Amino acid sequence: MDYLNWLKKEYSGSVNVSDETINDYINSAKMDSQLFREFIKVLGFLIFVVPFNLYLSISEVVTFNSIYYWLIVIFSSFIGVLVALYCEQTLIKKQLKKTINAKHLNKI
Repeated sequence: MDYLNWLKKEYSGSVNVSDETINDYINSAKMDSQLFREFIKVLGFLIFVVPFNLYLSISEVVTFNSIYYWLIVIFSSFIGVLVALYCEQTLIKKQLKKTINAKHLNKI
């Protein structure tokens, strides 16, 4: 996601900051939330992908050798990645909002 353009749209007229400063804020937000974002990814995988695929294996709705089984596994993994990406972007956006509000909007 292009967080620079998102920040410019979000704070269109209220904050006048250089692009280098905003990029520093973006990198800082990514670094500050990196461990928590990785935790969310692993947790999402363990909660969504593993139980769903385990259920498919145990229930034998679709056999392990079937192409449908592997398509369902790939699809459920794709859904898990999309949910993790959404959570990651939301965390970074919250961190950026908090940083911008603390450093620039309190001065106005």
